Amino acid sequence: MSHPPPPPPGLNPPPPGWHDRLAEVESQLAAEHRLAAELQHILLPIPATPVDLGALRVAVRYLPAERANRVGGDWFHAAEAPDGSVVLAVGDVAGHGLGAAATMAQVRHALATLLITTTTAPAELLAHLNHVLLAAGADTRTVTAVVARYDATTGTLTWAQAGHPPPLHARGGRTIELDRPSGPLLGAFREPCYGTAVTALDAHDLLVFYTDGLVEHRRHSLAEGLAPVVETLDRISGARGPAPLSDLLAQLPPANPEDDTCILAVRLLARDVIGGA
Repeated sequence: MSHPPPPPPGLNPPPPGWHDRLAEVESQLAAEHRLAAELQHILLPIPATPVDLGALRVAVRYLPAERANRVGGDWFHAAEAPDGSVVLAVGDVAGHGLGAAATMAQVRHALATLLITTTTAPAELLAHLNHVLLAAGADTRTVTAVVARYDATTGTLTWAQAGHPPPLHARGGRTIELDRPSGPLLGAFREPCYGTAVTALDAHDLLVFYTDGLVEHRRHSLAEGLAPVVETLDRISGARGPAPLSDLLAQLPPANPEDDTCILAVRLLARDVIGGA
């Protein structure tokens, strides 16, 4: 490690041993960063490559805001349910740091349990998650979320949201925001009402679920932040042959470094590639 330059003439010299103390602090910070990174991986393991879930191929990108401690409050869920459907979700816990990460883990694990024991209906899942948060007491953080269920037998996606941006749907070079059903954020009201929306999917359709760090920046409006994302999806979905989801994630505009960002990209596979490479 190179030593800092000596102070300019006229300034008091640093106390004896300050180089050693500085090295000790840097070593402690590095250890804390490694521990935080390990904690993040335990709470929210991110698949390194796209994963096939039934008729859907799913890829994830996650960027925490606080790169110093690498722990954030955004989360995702993607899994096949016992009834054969595929349930997808992303969410955003208010705030950053360990407190937000603890709430993220609570909500994500509750969702996984509810899918096995209770229901796969998106609106019902959000209502149950709201009760889970309120039962946590006065320290409850609010959470935005979107939960979707894909039924391969009908080719439809049913989804609900809690104060969260709607998914983007790209097909043949045209990308739209799905019409957003009603739903307040989680942890804000005792008896909220969550609406649902349904959309049909065709082979090679793209869906992008995301948290607001992808499009929100202090220097421009939401519309300005969303525009380059839509342009990227238009180009990729309109190209000849489906591009790999990992390429799609790599080509999306840089996320806001001041906010957590979680992106869940989904493609409906053609029947001849389901179960293939």
